[in-house]
Formats: sequence, structure tokens, C-alpha cells
Amino acid sequence: MVQPIKIQIRFNDIDVGGHVHNAAYFHYFELARVHYFQDLLGEEWDWKCHGFILAENTAKYLLPLNFDDSPIVSLRVTKIGTKSFSLEYRITVAETLHCVGSSVIVCFNYLNRKPIPIPNLLNTVLIQLT
Repeated sequence: MVQPIKIQIRFNDIDVGGHVHNAAYFHYFELARVHYFQDLLGEEWDWKCHGFILAENTAKYLLPLNFDDSPIVSLRVTKIGTKSFSLEYRITVAETLHCVGSSVIVCFNYLNRKPIPIPNLLNTVLIQLT
């Protein structure tokens, strides 16, 4: 099982109000995706033939994150289709929920520039994350 990723809030993540800017949360979601899929798919995964394209990204901000917080991002799979899948993210600080989000990811062959069916290994990994 992959451990959730710990995020280090950067100074440039902070807005004029003194808390993490809303757009930075999407970067945290991306870091979680990379963390999970690199761990589960391994270094030999061919990202050009079996890549991902982000089709949708949403966030619901529940509590602000501040510069001195130590957020953790976890993810789980909520839906598996034939060419796409959906993820849910949870950002917590000391077990307090600060943000929930979701993404729709489409499997994509960058060489052919076309969507592809979910590869078998990825499908197995996705099932583990449900």
C-alpha cells in the first residue's frame, strides 16, 4: 500500500491573504498522482504509450492551509471506465480535513495522440486503490 504524500508548502504557494492560494491545491493533487503511480507502476512504465491526460479537476476548500502547516494528500479511485478513471483526493493536517478534490483522468497514447483503453497493469493498480 502506498503511503499518502507529505507536502512541503512553498513560499510561492501563499497568497496575499497569508494562506495557500487555491491553484496550489491542484499542484498538490498532481504531486499525489505522480507519487502513487510511480510507486505502483514502477520505473519501467512507458508514459509515452500509456500516459494520462487530465480531463477534469475540482476542489472543495474546507479550511485554509497556512505556510507552517504540514499537509498530507491521500487519494483513492472512485470510478474505473474503459478509457478513463476518477480519483478523489483528501488533504489533511493533523487528521483534520482541509480540502477534498476529484479528477477525471483519460488514458492517452502520446505517440499516436489518441485516447487508449486502460492498460491491464494500470487497471489492476486502480482496483487496489478503490
